[in-house]
Amino acid sequence: MQLYKNFIDGKWIESESKETIKVDDPATGKVFAEIACAKKTEVDQAVQAAKNSFVSRVLVDMPLLERAKLMHNIADETRKIANEGGKILCYENGKLLSAGIKEFNDVADMFDYYAGLTDKLEGKTIPVASNVFDYTVLEPFGVSAHIVPWNFPLSMIGRSLACSFATGNSTIIKTAELTPLSATIFAKAIENAGVPNGLINIIAGYGDEAGSYLVSHPDVNHVVFTGSVATGKKILHACADKTIPAIVELGGKSAGIVYPDADLESVVESARHGIFGVAGQICTAMSRLVVHKSVKDELITKLVNLSESLKIGPGYEEGTGLTPIISENQLQKVEGYARSGIQQGAEAVHGGKRVEREGYFMQATVLNNVKQEMTVAKEEIFGPVLSILDYEENEEAIKIANDTDYGLGSGVFTKDLKKASWTASKLEAGQVYVNKWFTGNHATPFGGYKQSGYSREKGVEALKSYLQVKNVGINLD
Repeated sequence: MQLYKNFIDGKWIESESKETIKVDDPATGKVFAEIACAKKTEVDQAVQAAKNSFVSRVLVDMPLLERAKLMHNIADETRKIANEGGKILCYENGKLLSAGIKEFNDVADMFDYYAGLTDKLEGKTIPVASNVFDYTVLEPFGVSAHIVPWNFPLSMIGRSLACSFATGNSTIIKTAELTPLSATIFAKAIENAGVPNGLINIIAGYGDEAGSYLVSHPDVNHVVFTGSVATGKKILHACADKTIPAIVELGGKSAGIVYPDADLESVVESARHGIFGVAGQICTAMSRLVVHKSVKDELITKLVNLSESLKIGPGYEEGTGLTPIISENQLQKVEGYARSGIQQGAEAVHGGKRVEREGYFMQATVLNNVKQEMTVAKEEIFGPVLSILDYEENEEAIKIANDTDYGLGSGVFTKDLKKASWTASKLEAGQVYVNKWFTGNHATPFGGYKQSGYSREKGVEALKSYLQVKNVGINLD
């Protein structure tokens, strides 16, 4: 069994405590690797390394075109290890092998994208008076701590780290304890690209130990977190106590509105990727469909056909359409949500139970006749459970879709683009997908409304959250 290590100050470090985190394959439930578990000692080492690199100004003072070239090097080295890393990601997370490889290539694309923006982060001059020359400068915060989730462990690193690096911050990444290995493979790309020591540090540890200590560390100046609302609130409190900024992307309960003129095949294909892809473990999962009564029965028939056609199995098996849930604990939660929906009056037209086989598998589940007061309509499930709600009037559909504490994603299915635009303006969500779930890429800003968080990741918009503004006024008299 291979022992992976933490990457701190350009070195591969074991835990001083000798404790390790066991990593299992969700498709089998069996441990296949372990990684050194970072404790306070390793967190202190990582923060000190990041602080030292920032104080040295090795990245801050680097000519911007050289910084861009270094980022392109990271992208190139990441592509070289995409197949190796994608396989490890497939084993530790359970997702399709092709999806794992894609995550590494997505990270490379993000570094290339932000490399092109490093020399375009411009301040401005402000006309104060004829005898005053006033201008602004954009500066990094310093030591930036990123706590990433287990569902897209590499993509989440890529979107925040590339921004952090492009803007001159030094970074510590704390991986999810369920999926720490792929980030360690990515660290090889950092090493091979020739990144100066201490600028990027990657550690594996438990959230309530390494994660909480990292966020509260006095030398951390900036925090990025993606995860649950409950944990996000704790992190925000910790950041408030230190008066430092935080970027938080939290939960979701996204709804897609299906109008009578919708292309139902597009809705079904969106369900394939939006709720059954990655076993529904997606923050912007299409977990609710608000369907006009006139087309509901036809759509349900198509969704059941889709659910029955999905081959259940490991992500590394050819033809798999429904991969495992990340852990036994998460599987029990997902099955419990489905059971509660049925007990509260919903009809399971397909699925509703775990799959009796090795590993952590949940049936593709379609619940009909779901009402807004039901738990399955209100709480984030993070599994392949699709709730169908119906409506008659357009305003009713909008009300149902917005009746949630979350506001991360939403969708509209209609051939009438005027109606789509009107609906998008009414939906309370950071993303609105029209006629296809997931239409964005690394250039489109991503973030939420309400309890789904704030600030934005990806795109030019994200850079604002990694920089602070300094104003300089010079008296010319």
